[in-house]
Amino acid sequence: MRMSTARRRVGRLARKNERGTVGLEFLGTMIFVFIMVVFAWQGFLAMHALSQANTAARDAARAESLAAGTGTSAGLDALSSSLRPGSSVSCGGSGGSSITCTADVNVPIIGTDFWWDPLPATTISRSATMPTGSD
Repeated sequence: MRMSTARRRVGRLARKNERGTVGLEFLGTMIFVFIMVVFAWQGFLAMHALSQANTAARDAARAESLAAGTGTSAGLDALSSSLRPGSSVSCGGSGGSSITCTADVNVPIIGTDFWWDPLPATTISRSATMPTGSD
């Protein structure tokens, strides 16, 4: 069976109209994948800041319980150098038999250092309590 001339023309026109479709679909998919990677990376940054805040608070409380006045510097030393700017560690006694230290760590947000700053700074705060050595 032979295809009619009209059907062949319609087939050719349909193929001409679909040129570039694969490229557009690929581009749309890559944009979606890029956005998902950015969100995942931002999640990893937040989890890293949370882990560092826990470590800084625990190290500060441990150092402060052993020697008064050393907790703040020990807590800041426990932070990664990339998280130190804008972060703070404070220690205070909670009744004399224990010491509580709090670490406030800024969460880095993707894009704010380069060209875009739409979101307010997010801070993660963690506390740790240790018994003092005076007991």
